[in-house]
Amino acid sequence: MKTKLFYVKVLLCVISLFGIKKGNAQEDFSWWNRQQNWDGVTHWSSYMILSPYYMGPNALNVPFSEKGRVDEQTSFRLYSDVWFSSGDHTRDVGVHLYLPVVSKVIALEVWGVGWESYAMTSALAAKRRVRHEQASGSASGDAYFATVVSLLRDRKFPDLALRIALRTASGGKLCDARYTDAPGYFFDLSAGKNIPIGHKNENYLRGFAMFGFYVWQMNPALYRQDDAILFGSGVDIHLDKSILSMSMAGYWGYLGNSKLIIINPLQPIPYYDRPVVWRMSYAHKWKKWKMTLRLQGGINDFMYTSVQCSMSYSLPNLFRTHN
Repeated sequence: MKTKLFYVKVLLCVISLFGIKKGNAQEDFSWWNRQQNWDGVTHWSSYMILSPYYMGPNALNVPFSEKGRVDEQTSFRLYSDVWFSSGDHTRDVGVHLYLPVVSKVIALEVWGVGWESYAMTSALAAKRRVRHEQASGSASGDAYFATVVSLLRDRKFPDLALRIALRTASGGKLCDARYTDAPGYFFDLSAGKNIPIGHKNENYLRGFAMFGFYVWQMNPALYRQDDAILFGSGVDIHLDKSILSMSMAGYWGYLGNSKLIIINPLQPIPYYDRPVVWRMSYAHKWKKWKMTLRLQGGINDFMYTSVQCSMSYSLPNLFRTHN
């Protein structure tokens, strides 16, 4: 009973991080009115460009891969990113809760950025059509909820896992292009296979790949939803208590760099909805802890490079699990 109450408290704390939105006092938006040639009628949100190229790094980021498996251990992870980009400097703190319902078969996940601090140059603010010329401040992020189901495990074929994930509209500061203020979802199949290295069970390569579908809402009159193919692949190198990972992932929207009319027919905007990133990480485990350092960079339609530090802790399983 105490364990269940503990998890209820943890889950409520995680969810509460994403439910705080601060209102703004009356502000002067004359700069924005001039930059966007406001017609005096249309709501400012209709001018925003809801694509990964024009938003902050956490708005429509590329999902990580489940690597074809459902873990048997409950874990809580705290992470922090520093994002580098020309004209936008962002820092954030996020959490990730992994909760097996049936060991190695079904798991639930909750994750997202609870706090983000950002500062943009006026040139980038104008390009992104944000409301403030001095676009800086803080925001709370979107919360993600996912179910992961193992379809195939420990056979001759690669392991297979299905993930269904929902992104809530809990993120704030659409006015500064930080989050879309609209829900989204994605689902994918991931596959993974271990290849032994030597005679130790702790030493092996795990190749993995994912393929799926990513969807989010848009605001142009002719396009209310963007559909994208989600993909990725990589390899983990497990050596005793250390893990070195290298991967590439992205999603490929159907609009590409097509020019869309967003309010102003005289200034169509290239949409850029095909972000692809590379990732490298090093993790070290000891007892119930795991520390990870990750690097990420944009390959296409994603203008950020980031450094992430995270700390994970293995918790007692809430549900009675079975192999």
